[in-house]
Amino acid sequence: MDQLVIGCVRRVALVCREFLRLVFQWLRVSYWVPKPRPHPPDTLNHSKWGTHRYITVHNIKLHYVEKGVSSKPLMLFLHGLPDFWYSWRYQQQEFARDYWTVALDLPGFGRSEPPPYSTTYKLSNLARLICSLVTALGKSECILVGNGAGAVLGWHIVNQYPDKVSRYIFLGMPSEAILQRLYQLGSIPLSTLLQSALLAYFGQLAALLGRSGDYAIFNKLLGPNAKPQDVEAYKYTFAQPAALESAVAAFRENFIDFFLEEYEFRERKAAHIPGLFVFREVDCFSQTPVEYIELLTHAYQPLETRFVPRVGPLMHQDNPAAVNKKIIMKSVPIIVMDKRIDIFSIK
Repeated sequence: MDQLVIGCVRRVALVCREFLRLVFQWLRVSYWVPKPRPHPPDTLNHSKWGTHRYITVHNIKLHYVEKGVSSKPLMLFLHGLPDFWYSWRYQQQEFARDYWTVALDLPGFGRSEPPPYSTTYKLSNLARLICSLVTALGKSECILVGNGAGAVLGWHIVNQYPDKVSRYIFLGMPSEAILQRLYQLGSIPLSTLLQSALLAYFGQLAALLGRSGDYAIFNKLLGPNAKPQDVEAYKYTFAQPAALESAVAAFRENFIDFFLEEYEFRERKAAHIPGLFVFREVDCFSQTPVEYIELLTHAYQPLETRFVPRVGPLMHQDNPAAVNKKIIMKSVPIIVMDKRIDIFSIK
């Protein structure tokens, strides 16, 4: 009798163990393997956002969405990481009445063709590509708008190609030279540097983590108030082959350069371009903008700064009405810069 009881207990234990193993295996697979997304959500192709176009620049087929009349001044939008043209849909709706708005997918993002070499993602190379795009669109200059990494790219264009920019509006991030200055001062948190190093040097792991939890990274990026269709638009876009790898490659190429002593773009060429910097409580590098506003306004003149409270990294989506209102630039006094400013000399 005792042997029968023991045998039954063992059998129950084996069954329970096998059941738990299957449960844990299912949880592991469902967490690391996202659900398939064979078709784009309807919002990505909705006509209210604008018209989808393609253009080839530097032998790379680029995708962009335009809204407004091409005879009007060009307002060019640059997204950050990880992001794509859809990020600017509310701004295009708002400003298409007065401008020809163009929201670009950078190479390897959204529907744009990936570059043949990852060095294309270096700021200097992307800046030349953007300037060539402006020319290919039939314009000599543009109003440049960027967020996050797109703002960092925008600052570089203002530094080196001021003739291509009539005005600029950058959200959330200062120039890379300002960031390096903060690094030299020890103002960038160690945790931020470690996270950045992980992203740069362990790209495959970073992409794998990005896919975990069915691309849970985008639930966090867009915030709890995001519409399900918008979250799905991001998840579908970055579920495409090599989409997350492109974002990692773009970050890696510039993270490595970040620690070089010399920058060709640390000095700003002579210009008098009116600019606007819109910031929140903390930027994408966990910096408090108050730490570098003085550096920024000293190096870039004339420059306005405006604050938007209680928004996340994609502030222009979190509160488009408030951000759009801030983007409408006031008249800024023109200060002609007749010499190059070395940002590293600012105390």
